[in-house]
Amino acid sequence: MITEGALMLALFTVLLLVSVYVPILSIIGVLFLMLPFFIYSAKYKIAPAFMLLVGAVAITFLIGGPFMMPAALLYGTTGIVMGTMVRRKTDNWIIYMAGSLTFLLNVIAQYVITVWLFDFTFLDEFRAIFETTINEAGPLLGSGDMDQMREQVDIAMSYIDAILPALLIATSFGMVFILMMINYPIAKRLGIQTKPVHSFHTVRLPNSILWYYLLFMISALIANPEEGTMWYAVYVNIMFILQGCLYIQGLSFVFFFAHSKKWSKAIPIIIAILSIPVIPVLYLIRLLGIIDLGFDLRQRMQKKL
Repeated sequence: MITEGALMLALFTVLLLVSVYVPILSIIGVLFLMLPFFIYSAKYKIAPAFMLLVGAVAITFLIGGPFMMPAALLYGTTGIVMGTMVRRKTDNWIIYMAGSLTFLLNVIAQYVITVWLFDFTFLDEFRAIFETTINEAGPLLGSGDMDQMREQVDIAMSYIDAILPALLIATSFGMVFILMMINYPIAKRLGIQTKPVHSFHTVRLPNSILWYYLLFMISALIANPEEGTMWYAVYVNIMFILQGCLYIQGLSFVFFFAHSKKWSKAIPIIIAILSIPVIPVLYLIRLLGIIDLGFDLRQRMQKKL
């Protein structure tokens, strides 16, 4: 147990060094920071796993300084929670939910501490960056265009500020999903007994999501949410989450359609990547999610096949 703990700590150190000091590979390295904690806690009880976390936090302080310590806590606690549940042979859906909630609590705690200690939010930083960009582009723009751009930036920042809770939730659940897809196969090759993860094309969300979506749309028509009110904050956050769920449902249908037609796996992946910057594609995928939930497109396709 001690020997393997030292090996996992060494693995974490290498991944941390890559994440901090290798610019091109830093994003890839971050995706694997959870792996040592996940593997170790899947084999051993929670007490030695937390000792591994303490050692990782100490090494993080030495390598990256105090500002990198939250990353060790974030990925360490998430990996320990998910690995412990794998060791107890918990269902993957429960593991995913527990890991996502752990990740979310870490993000919220770190965001609150950052605001409290430094009186700083990333929205302020974004607003400052946009303001600098507009000022630098001033010679190329007229005063009217500059005022219009400032107004658009203010509207966008106000909306992002309103949906910040939903953004944190979506980011946490999305990130843990990516971490599971990447780290599960590696852990399995290293001898961790994990339950098989169902393919993305089999994902089907509850039909109630569609009814909640329609209910909130109708309620918004009846009682128009005004910016700055509690109802507006509740409405935009819940609608953002529901729209995200419908997008996932639609994307899952795209993968299902490609699988049933025996297309190359690259095709739905390219569509998924394009849907992020190309707004019409995103709307089309969300519409597919609505139709799939409302009319059970998959069942109809399977009958025809």
